[in-house]
Amino acid sequence: MAEKGKKWTIPSEKQDEVKQLILSYGAVEKDVSKNQYQVWRLAVGKSNFDLFTSGTLYNNQATSGEVLELREKLSDFSSSNFLDTEKEIKIGLDETGKGELFGHEFLCGVAFPRSLTKEIDETIGVADTKSRKTFEYWDKLFSDFDLLQGRGLRFITKTIPPWHIDLYNTNKIMDVVYKKIIADLVRDLPLEQTSIVIDNYQLDDNLRYFLRGLEKNGAIVKIEEKADDRFLEAKLASAIAKRNREKMMKGINERFKIAGQQPGSGNLTDPDTQNWIKKWKESGQEWPWFVKKSVSTIWKLDGKIGKVKKIDPPIRHELIEKNAKKLFEEGKLSVSSLRISCPHCGSELNAVKLTPDATMRLEGRCISCNKVITDLNTTLFYYNGYILPDSSAILSGTLSKDLHKGKFFENFTVLLHPRMLEECDNPGGKAELGKISDIANTGRINQITLQDVIDYDTKADDEIVNSAKKNNAIILTKDRGQYAKASGFDVFVLT
Repeated sequence: MAEKGKKWTIPSEKQDEVKQLILSYGAVEKDVSKNQYQVWRLAVGKSNFDLFTSGTLYNNQATSGEVLELREKLSDFSSSNFLDTEKEIKIGLDETGKGELFGHEFLCGVAFPRSLTKEIDETIGVADTKSRKTFEYWDKLFSDFDLLQGRGLRFITKTIPPWHIDLYNTNKIMDVVYKKIIADLVRDLPLEQTSIVIDNYQLDDNLRYFLRGLEKNGAIVKIEEKADDRFLEAKLASAIAKRNREKMMKGINERFKIAGQQPGSGNLTDPDTQNWIKKWKESGQEWPWFVKKSVSTIWKLDGKIGKVKKIDPPIRHELIEKNAKKLFEEGKLSVSSLRISCPHCGSELNAVKLTPDATMRLEGRCISCNKVITDLNTTLFYYNGYILPDSSAILSGTLSKDLHKGKFFENFTVLLHPRMLEECDNPGGKAELGKISDIANTGRINQITLQDVIDYDTKADDEIVNSAKKNNAIILTKDRGQYAKASGFDVFVLT
C-alpha cells in the first residue's frame, strides 16, 4: 500500500513533541545538514517525515498501516496555512487558463460548511495549482473532493471560450460569469452565515456593486490578491478549475496532432506547444477552435500588426426583464423567474423560438412578433447557461447540427436526463448522443448526466419540467406538448 504525500503546519512549541511521537514509531533520524531550510528528517521504513524551518512537516508517502495511524495523530498538532473567515459557510472563487494560448478560461466557485475545512485542507495536501501536472493527477485530487459533495461541498465551473477572449474585454465577461456562479451558490444560503473570497483580477464596478449588495445582507466579502495562497476555499476553486482545464487539454492533445506533434499544455513556454504552433502554421490550415488568435504570438504569426482591439461583450443586460434582473442581483434568479423582454415589441417572454438563418446558424426569435433577438445566446449563456434537452431535441439532432455549423449552444452545460436517455435508446438517439459527447470531450460544451430516478408514474414531459426546475435549466424541445407544459409551469423554453 502507498498513499500520496501529505503536509502539516506545526507550531514551533509543538515541534519537539511531534518529533518524539514520530520516533516512538521506530523512526530513524537522517542527516539534513546540507539543507539550510530543513530542521530534521525521520524515516519510518520508506516513509520520510521532513520538518522545514517554515514549520511545514511533509510526509512523502504512507507505506504501512502504522504510518497511516501516525498521520492521523499528527493532524491533532497541525494548524492551517490558510486564513479563516470564521463564517459557517465558505465560498471561494478562482480561475485558470486566462493567459494560456489554447482553450477556454475556466472559472470555478466552491461552497462548503466550515465543518469540512480540516478535511478539505488535508485532502488538498501538497497540491500546487501553479505547476503543470497531468490530467490524471488533477483528476485523482478531484475524485477525493467529489466524495464530499454529499456532505455539503458544492462547486460550479463556467468557461469563457477562446473566441470570446479574442473579441471581448475578458474582465467584463469574468464579472458576469462570477456573478452567475455566486448567484447559483448563494441562492438558498443564509448570507449572514456566509463568506465569499474571490481572487482580485481588477473587478469592474458591476461585480463590486453585486458583492456590496450581498454584504448589506450579512455576507463577508474578501477581494484578495493571490487568494488561493491565503484562503482554502479559493485554493479548492483553483484546483477544480485546473482539473477541468487539464481534462479539456487532454481531449485536444488526443485529437489535434500534426506530424506526430501534440499541442502540449498551451503555455507559450512549453516546447511541445511551440513546436505544434510552428508545424500547424506551416501546414497552411486555419487555426482550430481552441487557439486564441488575439495572443501576441499568434497575432504576429498571422502577419498582423498593432495592438489587438477588444470591445465590450455582447451580453445585452437590457434583454433581461427588470424583475428578473433584480432577482439576479439578489442571487435569486431561477429558470422559473427568467424572462426576456423583446426589444422590438416589448413582450415579456418565458419562451423563445429557434430558427436557422441563411447560413443555417440558429437565432432566437420572439414568439409574439417573430423578430430576431440579437445576442440572445450570449445573454442566456451568461445569465443561465444550462440546457435540458428532451428526446425530441436529441432525435432531431438540434445540438450537434448547431455546434457543427454555428455556435448558439457553444459553451452551455447540457444536462442529460435518464428518461430522455431511455427514450433515445435507438440508433438515431445513440448517434446524436455520441456526437454530443465527442463535442463535450474537446471542451466546447459541458455535459452532465443527471442522477434523477425515473418515476414511471409521472409523464415524461412532467419529469423534464420538474428536472428543469430542480437543476435551474432551460428546456430545449421540438415537441409542442412539452413546450406547452413547460410554459404553463413558468419554465423558460427554447423551441
